[in-house]
Amino acid sequence: MMRRRNASRGFTLVELMVALVIALVAMLAAISLYVGTRQTYRIQGMQSRLSEDGRFAISMLQRLTLQAGFRDNPATAITAGYITPVTSSQFTVKFTGDNVNTVGCSGAAVTGAQSLTISENSTDKKLTCGAVDWIAPAGSGTELMDFLVEYGVDSGPNTTPAEYGCGADIASTVYKERDCVADAYPVAATALASMDKIVALRFCLVLRTEDTDVSVNKNAAYKDCSNVDIANSQTDHKLYRTFRTTVQVRNR
Repeated sequence: MMRRRNASRGFTLVELMVALVIALVAMLAAISLYVGTRQTYRIQGMQSRLSEDGRFAISMLQRLTLQAGFRDNPATAITAGYITPVTSSQFTVKFTGDNVNTVGCSGAAVTGAQSLTISENSTDKKLTCGAVDWIAPAGSGTELMDFLVEYGVDSGPNTTPAEYGCGADIASTVYKERDCVADAYPVAATALASMDKIVALRFCLVLRTEDTDVSVNKNAAYKDCSNVDIANSQTDHKLYRTFRTTVQVRNR
């Protein structure tokens, strides 16, 4: 009587190779998905930092500009040089703080006479207010590539007889009739015939991420606030964003 042999059959070489190929394809797909997700997360993080820092800088510029010339009593003479243009990237705001409605460079309430200078530090790529860094690469990963201040001038003529109008100091006897609308936005302080004609300030900020990502490619160079190409911006694999705002001067 013949006994049947218990034959145990394993995988053939072809089956092993097919299984290995399928496993490799699945692994490559998983790796590709992981890399893509990580890269997307990184890009979104860079964009978020740009947006947050830009919005913060714009909000502080708006807040301090709106405080220019502030004093507790509107009948008190306005501080001389409440808006003092220095250069196209630097200006000074003066006001009298009341420790409630007014803030300084750090955002904390201030009191008494204040003179705050906002300026660009092109060497360190910072935007500073006094000794406070609003945009600082080492702290936030965001670099300031350009900062431009334009001074909105209302050049409307004074009227005769004099009537109270835009730009008149309540404490003085000098009355001016203007429409409080800027007729021009000269950049250079020397282009301003009279500081009391400044009715608005227009700001432009160009920010760039300190971090890079190889997936960030540009077809052309990024422009600064004066519409000039930023050197190496086309190939530096960094994100750029421009922020603009116009602020009306109100404490006049």
